Amino acid sequence: MKLPSQFIVVDDDRGNNLICKYAIASIAPHARIQLFTEPEKALEWIKKDFSNRTEDLSTALFLDINMPVMNGWEFLDKFSSFPSGLQAQYDIFILSSSIDPEDKEKAEKHPLVQGYYSKPLRKETINQIFST
Repeated sequence: MKLPSQFIVVDDDRGNNLICKYAIASIAPHARIQLFTEPEKALEWIKKDFSNRTEDLSTALFLDINMPVMNGWEFLDKFSSFPSGLQAQYDIFILSSSIDPEDKEKAEKHPLVQGYYSKPLRKETINQIFST
């Protein structure tokens, strides 16, 4: 899997979002990085961004599970209703501090999820995911 040109981080923890931003920027300095603390806003942005696009743009999305209002699983439910052309441009990875083995198992079985990683996101993890 090659390094995408865009990254999105959806996590209610602003500190973790900044850690992700710096880790991503150190590996992919020219990538577009979007940070969201509210999953609903991320979904709105994804829909709007896709409808305004003129070309396909590969995107990696790092998603937290435990968030107030809408959790990561609910986010995935909504995302799965998006057009398949949009979904095809996204590689979704769970990034969580959850130690619940059920979360990891659920992520591994979810058709939209490419992997499950523990917080914080590290350069080594990004390299591991996108090493060709």
